[in-house]
Amino acid sequence: MDSSQRCREVIQTCGVELVDGSIPVLHTPSTLFRYQLNEAIRSDADLVAYMGDYLDELLSDHDAISLYLDPMTLGTVTDDSTATMHVVSGGLPQTESLVRLMLGVDALQSRLVATLVDKFPEYIGDEGTDGDASATKVSVKILRQLRWLDYVLDSGALTEKLLETLGFVPPDMQREIVVALPDIISDSDNTQVTKVLASMLKETPELMLPVLDTLGSLDCAPALLQGARNSVISHLASAEPIELPVLLRFLLQSVSADAAAPVIMRIRKRLDVDSIVLASRQRSASAADQSPDVLIFDAIATSLRSHKHLRDAWLKIIASDADNVGSQTTLDLVVLLILHQITTHTKRVESALKAKIDIVSSQPIAYTPALFESNIARFPAVFSVHFPALVSVSGWLIQTSALGSQGSRVATSILVSAFAAMGMFQRQEISGELAVHIGSGNVNEIDTAAHIYLELATKHPYELRPFAVFIKGLLDYVDNLDIAHVRTIFDTLGILSTLAGGADDSMFSDLYIFVRKQLSSVFPKYNRIGVVGTVSLLRQLGGEHTLEATRADDECAGSSMSQAPRVNIQALRRAVQLLEMLMDSGRHQSWTFISMTYDELAHIVETHGLHQQLLMWLHENVSSKFAAQFLGDVEDLSRRYLLSGHASVALSLDDDETAVLDVFNHNDDAETSGLHAATKRADADDGDVPRLRGCVLSCLPSLLRLIQVCEKALGDGSLGEIDALLVCGIYLLPPIDVASPHPSLASPSASQYNTALSDDSSGNASLLLAGNALVGIDEDSRLDLIKSICRWPIDLRRALCTSLYVAVNWFREVINAFADQDADEVRAKVIMRVNQLEQIERGLEALAESLSGTNGEFHPQRAGLIPEMSDTAARTATNGLSLRISGPGTLNPTESVAENMDVGLGLKEGSFMVDVGGLLLSQEDTHKLVHGTNDEHLGDASAKKRGRKRKSTGAAPVVNDFAKELHPFLRELSFSAFDILKLDEADRQSEHRPLLSARGLSVILRELQAAVASKLVRRAEKRVPWGKPSPPVFGALATFSSNIAGSSARDVFSRVRVLFPSLLQYLDACLHVRARFRNDVDEPEQLSHAPRIVAVDSLSDVSVVELCIDRLLHIVSAVLSWDGLQTDSAHTHESSLTLVLGALARQGQRTHADEISNIVPNVLVRRAFDYLHDVAQMVATSMRAIDVLRMLVAVRSFAPSCESFDEISGMTAEQRIATMDGRISGMARRVLDAKWDAIQELRPADLELLVGLHIIRCPHNRLDLAYTYAAHILPQSIQGSISEDVDDSEALATLKPATFAPAYKAVSQALATIVQDSRLTNMGSSDMVQFSGRIVDTWVELTRITQTLDASLQRTVLIVALRSGLTMTDLFAKTILPLLDACFFTHRDEIVAVLERMRKATRILQSICNHSKASQDTKLQSAVPQTKRKLEQLIFQVYVLMGNNDSMSALTLGRLKHRGVRGEVVSSQIPRDYESEGNESEAEEEGEEEEESDRAEDVQMESASDDNVPDPALPPTKRNRGHNVTVRSKVGKRMEVLQRKEILAKRRKSADNSAALDTLNPTTFASAYKAVNQVLVTVVQDSRLRNLSSSDMVQFSGRIVDTWVKLTRITQTLDASLSRSMLIVALRSGLTMTDLFAKTILPLLAACFFTHRDEIVAVLERMRKATRILQSVCNYPKTSQDTKLQSAVPQTKRKLEQLIFQVYVLMGNNDSMSALTLGRLKHLIVRSEDVSLQILRDYESEDNESETESDQAENDQLESESNDNVPDPAPVQAKGGRSVIVRSKVDK
Repeated sequence: MDSSQRCREVIQTCGVELVDGSIPVLHTPSTLFRYQLNEAIRSDADLVAYMGDYLDELLSDHDAISLYLDPMTLGTVTDDSTATMHVVSGGLPQTESLVRLMLGVDALQSRLVATLVDKFPEYIGDEGTDGDASATKVSVKILRQLRWLDYVLDSGALTEKLLETLGFVPPDMQREIVVALPDIISDSDNTQVTKVLASMLKETPELMLPVLDTLGSLDCAPALLQGARNSVISHLASAEPIELPVLLRFLLQSVSADAAAPVIMRIRKRLDVDSIVLASRQRSASAADQSPDVLIFDAIATSLRSHKHLRDAWLKIIASDADNVGSQTTLDLVVLLILHQITTHTKRVESALKAKIDIVSSQPIAYTPALFESNIARFPAVFSVHFPALVSVSGWLIQTSALGSQGSRVATSILVSAFAAMGMFQRQEISGELAVHIGSGNVNEIDTAAHIYLELATKHPYELRPFAVFIKGLLDYVDNLDIAHVRTIFDTLGILSTLAGGADDSMFSDLYIFVRKQLSSVFPKYNRIGVVGTVSLLRQLGGEHTLEATRADDECAGSSMSQAPRVNIQALRRAVQLLEMLMDSGRHQSWTFISMTYDELAHIVETHGLHQQLLMWLHENVSSKFAAQFLGDVEDLSRRYLLSGHASVALSLDDDETAVLDVFNHNDDAETSGLHAATKRADADDGDVPRLRGCVLSCLPSLLRLIQVCEKALGDGSLGEIDALLVCGIYLLPPIDVASPHPSLASPSASQYNTALSDDSSGNASLLLAGNALVGIDEDSRLDLIKSICRWPIDLRRALCTSLYVAVNWFREVINAFADQDADEVRAKVIMRVNQLEQIERGLEALAESLSGTNGEFHPQRAGLIPEMSDTAARTATNGLSLRISGPGTLNPTESVAENMDVGLGLKEGSFMVDVGGLLLSQEDTHKLVHGTNDEHLGDASAKKRGRKRKSTGAAPVVNDFAKELHPFLRELSFSAFDILKLDEADRQSEHRPLLSARGLSVILRELQAAVASKLVRRAEKRVPWGKPSPPVFGALATFSSNIAGSSARDVFSRVRVLFPSLLQYLDACLHVRARFRNDVDEPEQLSHAPRIVAVDSLSDVSVVELCIDRLLHIVSAVLSWDGLQTDSAHTHESSLTLVLGALARQGQRTHADEISNIVPNVLVRRAFDYLHDVAQMVATSMRAIDVLRMLVAVRSFAPSCESFDEISGMTAEQRIATMDGRISGMARRVLDAKWDAIQELRPADLELLVGLHIIRCPHNRLDLAYTYAAHILPQSIQGSISEDVDDSEALATLKPATFAPAYKAVSQALATIVQDSRLTNMGSSDMVQFSGRIVDTWVELTRITQTLDASLQRTVLIVALRSGLTMTDLFAKTILPLLDACFFTHRDEIVAVLERMRKATRILQSICNHSKASQDTKLQSAVPQTKRKLEQLIFQVYVLMGNNDSMSALTLGRLKHRGVRGEVVSSQIPRDYESEGNESEAEEEGEEEEESDRAEDVQMESASDDNVPDPALPPTKRNRGHNVTVRSKVGKRMEVLQRKEILAKRRKSADNSAALDTLNPTTFASAYKAVNQVLVTVVQDSRLRNLSSSDMVQFSGRIVDTWVKLTRITQTLDASLSRSMLIVALRSGLTMTDLFAKTILPLLAACFFTHRDEIVAVLERMRKATRILQSVCNYPKTSQDTKLQSAVPQTKRKLEQLIFQVYVLMGNNDSMSALTLGRLKHLIVRSEDVSLQILRDYESEDNESETESDQAENDQLESESNDNVPDPAPVQAKGGRSVIVRSKVDK
């Protein structure tokens, strides 16, 4: 028999049948086969060689080799074992291959492995034996035989052979080998394999993915990983997109904390996600190809969520890279969203985003709205994955940003872009989130959210239309919103309801019904909502985009008329229907309602435009009635009034103009006082004027506004048809004889006034006011006239007051209409009107002041001249309406109508009908009409009937402050009125052009300043309660639909930007005028040639010029500090910043207009800065100097790279002073030194700004200046005088005790800023140590000041010191100490000295923390926990620093005492006057035992101190067992004992029964006891223990233990009636408390045991008492045989046992086992009687009795050892009857 046949038989005998041409069949389990084959080989030594040759022969056949590599067929199994089979995916059992089975035989493995590896190259590239291309390759099958072997005899040879094969096989097989390596090699070969794989990363980049996958499975050396990361990073830019997820995952998951930052920075630099993903999309062959962007960011997100050091490093890199505009990538945005979803990083991400979005210090904006918009549009799938974070970030921006700010624009861009790019789910979430923001009650939130809704409706109306239900739901709450918000919501709904181009939408029908209902209401606020809603719908229906369309059908047919416009007839009809509904509603409401309608219509015509046919409709139906109602000529006045000659018209600019505005004809006050009856003809025709509530004159300004905007829209901006309105006069009063008035008449009547028949102006009211008497050039004559008018009768003055008020508003609307006209003649007349306006306003103010406090007091709202802003129902004006009440009862004719109606409505029974102007109303409707639903009279009467008080829900009544400040009640000057300020070259050189007077300029600037302040100045966001309207904009009370209030910040800036050069010219002119008249400043040469563009007629006008200077400075400062100045270039052809800076540079005559475009930005900034610095030389007050200083800082921030640190370091001292920062610092010093007047007006914020700028902008050594403040200037300012040893140059006149607090705060903040801005890493070691020492010295001086403060300054300054100390401590720990550690070896002594001086500052901070407890200042205490944590971290870092550098001997150890701010020893606890006598005795014992040790420690610390400053910050020493190394004061126990004694003695003397609760008695004791136990458990569960500092945690635990002990002690004093129920409660609550202590409190005490060893031991000692009593309670059921009590005993004992053993582990882990003592516990019951361990039974044996006697003796011995009268059982017995008792060393 040959060897092959023999081997074949042996194999078959062992259980495998070899069939020629077929797969072998397995008949036995593999383990049995291997065992039998091993036995056969062991019995025959030659069989090994034969078997090896036979296997080589089988594997040499290329055609049959696959048969032995594939799984064998399962034949008849002789054993039930299925260990050799496994189930594949198809569910069928599968066996191993023959080769795999043979590899499990030890004797054959080595040769077979060598054979397989040798055969491997022969089959590379060969397919399966059946020729199927999809079959597995033979080479792959061979490789699979080597994977997952149970063991390898010669792993080194196998590894070496595989690595050798790896060098010459094709790339596809290299991939297979690399992937299989982790499953083949052993752990001992990792080093060899990783080196080869690391080299392959550079040589074969195409195999990078499998190599990285294998490296991730092997244990690699750090150097190899670093090299692998370098290779991967260099390959990032050229990698395929599909490879990037694997590469990034390897980079991020293999990097350590130290190397994380460099790796992330290189990833951000080399990974251009935009280019890679966009290129991948372009190469995609079909839409089904998946873009790799989601996988890339998913790999990053997975790594960031898993590794904290990656999150911290990446966030720090993003935050520190804020000055590189344009380098921010999609990668950073998505990373921020990922981190924002992690709760611990949310606040940090928001801080980073805020720094990126807002302009802070000198950092430009990095994250613009365009950046978010472009990234979301390019990567919608990525941002959809992180959509919750995207919505959260946008919501945070909406909540914290005002409308128009950069944050608001970014939030708008995010949500609008996400809405456009994402799916239905995301759109629904966005729509709902915006509705939530509108309902928040925050004005800024509502502004931004409503604006985003409008933006979505404008850009994506069809996408928003399915979610319109969210917006419609807001209609139920619009009465709680401002009118501006209501208008925005209706604009949004109007767009969505008119998408079809008409008004056939169901949504439009709902809106139509809603606004019609609002229009018909009797409440003014609902009328306003109805007007706004109706006009918003009209705007959508009547716009050009809706009414005009193209003939789509003709266009498709190719007709020549395809582009001809066609009018949407249906939409036009509905638009006209809306207009008619408005007009019809006005005829049933009031004149103020019509005025609101005219204003709203004018607003949409001016800002949005209407179709020409609708404009014609308005012109025909509204404008045509104006002349008939208000205009006339002199002849019309003669026919209307009783005149002896020609009518005297006032305020006319053209004597030839016959048109007159007859105001007196519609003056209701004149009709009420009898003036109309005395002066009008009987046959006078007043025209067809409807009789409505209010005064018809309220419509005059709004009607003019509507007329002029319609004329401009129809006439291409020209007002030639109505130019007579500019020059026409006003008929204020008829010729009333005022020479001999009759003031004795109580009530006015026609007989009181007589018509003046003579032409003597002294007694003729009309002649006194005729012409320009009120606005004459002679100021003295005008003032005399006003004084004489103020002596007229009250009714006549009130009528004149009404006429003048209407005239002022008329002039304002005239200026709004004609100020933008280009004709020189028109412009000259407008200037004349502006000059007259201020004089008329002053006359009106004087007249109103003369009426203040009289029965004729004037107020526009009460007179019906402006819309009522309150929410009460409209009140009926009695003049012109007859009220007749019919029904039972009689009315007193002497009572007022309202009183009589109250009699009929509220006090008498019966039904009344009231005739109001011919309209019969019920008593309820009449009361609503006269009083309003919020009338107090009816409400109080009804409330009295119901027997309860009535809560007023109406708005507060309008305060009559018109006489004090009339400007909020006047019509606003719109943007067009400000065009009067425009100046060109011809205007400056013309000598005949009318000039604006100083007072006229003041009027225009006042309005412009109000507009700028409301839109461009960032104000603090304050949450306004729901339903409370925001403060009105300047002039919004009288101007409904204000253009300024409805404009955005960018709109206001675009208007001001055009006026900016002219404003600077006016500023120069005003400064020049003031310098010429005051002669108190030196005028710079550049500003000495200012042209005369302001008319100053008298010396009194100079004060007005100074007011103009203030307003101009505020306007320029607001423009320069607007946060959208740098980003506004995206919306204009030229940068707005360049235009503003160019205007400043040109005004200073340093730059020509043609040079601006070619000037480098830094040079332009410097020239603008120089001009403002020249302006600063001409200001004469400190407040103006501060305004200019703010402007200089703003301009300096536009060039952060100009005059950098490197440039300044090479300058001389004179050159540094001339820098921009040097000039800012010098100017701040001048203001602080009181170089200007009005220094007393400085506010605390101004002082903080000045001191901060003086230090931070100092061109020399900022740190030395800060030290000078801390060591010399501030201490002297407290005393209020300058000592002799202080240089006069260091004293500042503005710093005194009253201004000390803001100055101290500014210096503290400046010190922190110096540390943050200093480039510490670029300093040398010696410079770094010197810098640190100087910082410490300054900090010490600042903290020392707190010890010398009086009571008036102490609270404010201590809070500042504590918060600034918190910042400084954090900066030292994170910034300075690591750098000191790096240079400690070379500067050991200097660094130790710095740390020694720092100890003084930390010690004083600790004393401030102690003072907060004594003073019980909650505001001060709020900063204590965080400060203590930071101090602990700082001290431990100092300890680590000294330990790492083998300098522990430089540390000293001492126990700190609790000292107050002034150095006195204080208690560490707030004295508690409710301590019991037991605690008092304990405190006495503890105090007596530790008195001597404390005294010794006091002596030690006093001797260690080097000054009189209390030293609560001794540096830590070498760690010894039983001592702590933290900056933490110890209790002055003796003083605490004395304080407690005194308090308890007082309490015992003054105790009386009044202090007890009447409800607590033996009957209610059980419930109260149970409640207190439950409350104690709840207190522990609800306390945020992990947020407490270590000292607070120990204090809290001690207090919990004391309370628990008190509760358990009560059980020892109960009588039999209460014993059972109380013991059950005590046992159950003790079970809960024991569990809470074991699981919650003990782990936290273990964490801080090292620093609070003695305190924790004391807490555990006191806890022993509670557990001892619980043990006695557990013993009680044995004697009482109480089954209910016995049911809780086992669980309680288990919990007690767990607690005691956890205490044992705690003490053992902290090397404090010496504090534990062992003793045998006594069995005590509740009242301390000794009992047996078993239940007493009558049949006890004598042996048990003797055992009890021995126990009694043992218990007596332990009783004598106890230190109190409380039984002292340990919580649980240990093995052998022993127990573990926590005892302090002091007790022993």
